[in-house]
Amino acid sequence: MTDIPLSDHTRNYWRYEYDVAQRYMVPLLMRWGIRLRDSSLVDLGCGEGGGVCAMHDAGAQCAGFDIDRGRIDAAAALCENRQIPLAVGNLYEDQLPFQGRTFDIVVLHDVFEHLEHKEKVLTRIRQFMKPQGVLLITFPPYYSAYGAHQQHCVAWFARLPFFHLVPFSVSHLLPRLNGEHLPVVTEIQKLAHLRMGMGKFEGIARDGGLRILHKRAYIISPNHIRIGLRPLPAGFLAKVPLVNEILCSGAVYLLGTE
Repeated sequence: MTDIPLSDHTRNYWRYEYDVAQRYMVPLLMRWGIRLRDSSLVDLGCGEGGGVCAMHDAGAQCAGFDIDRGRIDAAAALCENRQIPLAVGNLYEDQLPFQGRTFDIVVLHDVFEHLEHKEKVLTRIRQFMKPQGVLLITFPPYYSAYGAHQQHCVAWFARLPFFHLVPFSVSHLLPRLNGEHLPVVTEIQKLAHLRMGMGKFEGIARDGGLRILHKRAYIISPNHIRIGLRPLPAGFLAKVPLVNEILCSGAVYLLGTE
């Protein structure tokens, strides 16, 4: 176990990552016929490592990397005695951790919506997949209530649902608010530029030579267990164009190669 100081926030975030994966992602993969036990898995953007630890505890042989060294150091500490290779890595760079290895399952949990040059990055992600491997991607659709992650703002009105869709709110108002953290503002503006909804994502996946094996959308995402809410699948509403982009706060895709 790595001996570094860990804040309560870091420990709580690890627990949240673990709970989402253990309570919802693992059962969903099993329901979709994906065998975790003895399967190889890599978590790209593993954060504090809670999700990859849950996948490990479900029987997968796991590895993970993240762009943030501080989060990887925390993950190494919080993994305790689990044998999970962890590394610092940037999907924009040519030299990636675990390069040359392929995996049965590749996971990007709430990472893909943040990535620029998605088509190029998706090509790199595919290099981690075995020929019959699968890719699990989750994200909040941009046009949903908190699709720009504005819940991290300081101002109460900036945290309101759909604030990011109000004209000029992100481009003009948000940068002028006192007390807002520059990295938060910058990320919200980037998400507003990328505007990745489900329809756009599915087009990127198809153009990248991937096919959708399974999809599940949620009106209340599993991520919202952090605030005491129970996930609520969207059911047939996930298939209604435009309505699904607005109502669904989370989407989960399982992709395979064509």
